[in-house]
Amino acid sequence: MPDPRAWRIADAILRWLASGVRLDAPARTFLEAQLGVSGLAGLCAMEVAARLASLLGAESEVQAAPHSPAIPDYPDTPDTPGAAAEVALEYLLYPDTALRVSVERLLASQSDEDAPGASDPGAPSARLAEAVLAVLPPDATAVLHVSEVPEVSGTSGTLPTPPYPGQTSCAPHTLNTSGPPAPGSMPGSVRCILPVPSWAMAQLVRRLRLDRVIPAPMAAAVAEHLPEQQALAVRLALRDARFDLAEAAPAPLVASTGSSLGSARESRPELVLRFIRRMPPSDPGYIETLALWLDLLHDLPPGKSAHSALSARRERLARAAREADEFTERLGRLNMEILMLQGVHAPALDAAEARRRVRLMDRMCLAVLGRPAALDPAEDGMTHRPPDGHDLGAFDPATGLDDLMRLLS
Repeated sequence: MPDPRAWRIADAILRWLASGVRLDAPARTFLEAQLGVSGLAGLCAMEVAARLASLLGAESEVQAAPHSPAIPDYPDTPDTPGAAAEVALEYLLYPDTALRVSVERLLASQSDEDAPGASDPGAPSARLAEAVLAVLPPDATAVLHVSEVPEVSGTSGTLPTPPYPGQTSCAPHTLNTSGPPAPGSMPGSVRCILPVPSWAMAQLVRRLRLDRVIPAPMAAAVAEHLPEQQALAVRLALRDARFDLAEAAPAPLVASTGSSLGSARESRPELVLRFIRRMPPSDPGYIETLALWLDLLHDLPPGKSAHSALSARRERLARAAREADEFTERLGRLNMEILMLQGVHAPALDAAEARRRVRLMDRMCLAVLGRPAALDPAEDGMTHRPPDGHDLGAFDPATGLDDLMRLLS
């Protein structure tokens, strides 16, 4: 018997496709750069719909007007049509947060352990992805709304570039989640009906990460400690984790004589559970802090404690903030050309952003690990501060010699 979740997830995907992807100005700019279709960003909606229809085999509901004499008739497909269509469909059909949340809500309503065939921890979700693809129709279509580019006086016409496909933090398009719209429901837009080939549908389902299993203790802790919307966001973050959430705990350390040297360190899944249970849900940076925690646990070296790794990362960020402040101060005394001749480079991270992330780590360390991050830990990779409290920072031979002599005297 098919997994009942497969039908519900397939229905959510079809409703997302029917509600429509909106091709706005930033998305046009991205596709113009990726497809090499010159002038795409500046055309009217009907022209864009006509070009994409010929490229993707779509059907436009509004007949495009003839090309304006002022607009050159550039070729639509500089690459092979198949490759160009694949790039465009991969971008347009990337699942956004609205679809992922709707699917995650369905998954949260029935735990993975209650699904059919849950004896193998990795199998239920893998079979679920296959089951979803099996019930999706082979002739599925998606609605594309091609919006008119707003004319803004006094601008150069340069448009921001949207995120590249593969970034899960935000979607490359704007989704209308109010339900399937009627033709013409979006003013100033042209509707196109895009065929969704089997390879594109398979990619869409794969990017929903149905193959990831959230262990029952984590799922229960999320449901118990967090409100629904925050719980769904946490489940999405856990599904995006880059390490196995069900990995076994490390074995206790044993001496050569056979005696125990102490209990093993907590495993990464146990540390994730500790975060969910201890981090206050009211913290305004809860989801961002969880992302930092998951990233830190992914990079956690074997045998190193989470506290020491967090302290090391915090120290690097604090040092980056100090170096950014020093660069700003030196830039006020010397111009950029002189700094470049001295081998000084602009900081890669804004000082305010670095300090904000340090504060996130401080709150997380206190809440999750029960103690503050080490400010001067005696471990490899840590930077010791001078005992007198002075931070020499980057030494500028042109102006810092007097300061150094004062400190040494």
